[in-house]
Amino acid sequence: MKSILKLIIFLVTAGMFLASCEGPMGPQGEDGPQGDKGDPGTALACAECHNTTSPMVAFSAQWKESTHATGGNAAYANRAGCVQCHTSQGFLEYVAEGSTAAISVPANPMQIGCGTCHKIHETYSDDDWALTKPGAETLEVKYAGAAVVWDKGTSNQCVFCHQSRNVSPAPVVNGADFTIAANGTRIGPHHGPNANLILGKTPFELPGDAHPTTNPHSTANGCVTCHMSTPYGYQAGGHNMGVWYDSHGTPVMLKTGCTTCHSNSTTLDGMINTLTAEVEDKMEILEAQLIAAGIYNSGTELANSGTFKANAVLAYLNYNTVKEDRSNGVHNPGYIKTLLDNSIAAMVALGYAESGK
Repeated sequence: MKSILKLIIFLVTAGMFLASCEGPMGPQGEDGPQGDKGDPGTALACAECHNTTSPMVAFSAQWKESTHATGGNAAYANRAGCVQCHTSQGFLEYVAEGSTAAISVPANPMQIGCGTCHKIHETYSDDDWALTKPGAETLEVKYAGAAVVWDKGTSNQCVFCHQSRNVSPAPVVNGADFTIAANGTRIGPHHGPNANLILGKTPFELPGDAHPTTNPHSTANGCVTCHMSTPYGYQAGGHNMGVWYDSHGTPVMLKTGCTTCHSNSTTLDGMINTLTAEVEDKMEILEAQLIAAGIYNSGTELANSGTFKANAVLAYLNYNTVKEDRSNGVHNPGYIKTLLDNSIAAMVALGYAESGK
């Protein structure tokens, strides 16, 4: 028995000794097959857009010089009823909810930016360029009782904000005298009623010359044809979206969008100069008539409170629409001139001559 026990102890000891004495390492074997490529790190994903050759660099620089970035709209209009167009947070909240009923007023209002219009940083792929509010836009204001639809490509995103707002109550052509209340002197279509004028469907038309039903500037791509055409540096076009830039102290109109149809630049300049002078002249005549009628206050650039003839108030609303459009007729030349001509004629019929006296 003792012999067997000694044998077991010997074998265990020998095994431990042998296990602890390894020989030299053999030669290195061949490399195994390469493994699958892992997911790119965050820095690599960012670099797909944030690099010196990406269009994002130019787009961002253009936007930083734009009114969308610098206009201060988010600050002065950060209140209920305004935030859906004047702040980035309000617009995105409207897109998510589809209604202005419960939109909150942000504590730190942000100007309209990249993430307002594009789905930036949602997938970190080309899908991030997708628009946040694509698809046709049914305008807030009806025309002759019927809904008006704007469906012009990527400019649909613009038109949610750049359209007339309802005037309610509103005067009726040849209707009863209309009262502008003391708290209603801002009566009008609000800022940027561009879509309605481009389509030639504004609600305040007065009788007279027939309003044109076609507009050569109502292009298939709408606003972006001119406002996002080939840019002039960072000052106009592209993601700046403006059409005027400064050239050595002189304001110059960007015409890269115009030249898709108007190939002769000299003829184009003459057409624009003639049109804008004509529209400015009509606006001066109508303004003088409205001041004489007591409706328009040139000091505040708002309406006066009081009771006025319905057609005179409609003429003021047309004046306000063209003023807030700010294209001097370019958005829809024939329609805008007719709108003003009929408004001037309506004021003459009420006893206010074209001199305003």
